[in-house]
Amino acid sequence: MKPLVIFGIGAAAKLAYYYFEHDSSYPVAAFTVDASYITEATFQGLPVIAFEELEASFPPDQTAVFVAMGIQKVNQQRAARVAEVEARGYELASYLSTKAYVADDFVLQPNTFIMEGVTMEPEVTVGRNTLIGPKTFIGIRSHIGDHCWFVAATIGESVTVGEYTFIGLNATISSHVAIAPSNVIGAGALILANTKEFSVYKGNASERSRVPSHRLFRI
Repeated sequence: MKPLVIFGIGAAAKLAYYYFEHDSSYPVAAFTVDASYITEATFQGLPVIAFEELEASFPPDQTAVFVAMGIQKVNQQRAARVAEVEARGYELASYLSTKAYVADDFVLQPNTFIMEGVTMEPEVTVGRNTLIGPKTFIGIRSHIGDHCWFVAATIGESVTVGEYTFIGLNATISSHVAIAPSNVIGAGALILANTKEFSVYKGNASERSRVPSHRLFRI
């Protein structure tokens, strides 16, 4: 397996480093970011290399890169960096947890990251540069587009999720629903019908009870 360089020095990069180190065959060799973002020579005990100069230390034909960025601009920034890494000739790494359940014929796409506790039923497809967070369930025959990010979501049967979509913690998408591209589905949201492009759907926040907690102590 080629040495792995992780693009990023933030929370997403730290998370990627942990999983690649503990549950993959990739040897993590370094981190990289644009020179203007380098504040320390090392991160997680490994060197941080200016992205502009990466080829000098890690040639494209000998190195894999994983772009570990968050959901800035609804995943647009991460997608742009993935395209740049590919244009410079680097192989894009991916991660599939050994504690995830996927069908035997599931195909892992470049720069996609599937974490522990994920369950994907047969005939599910997941696009490029997509992160599927822990405990996410994706029902049979569902299709997840490129450049998405899910956090412990529940996706029903035969759902289509458009590219550049974020689905938050404990959100539920009903079966046979089409999520349009560039959606933000908030934590706890329940989606029962097709959505519209560039839309935000919020979950209902719990309201504070008028009964104070100390009164419950008497029950």
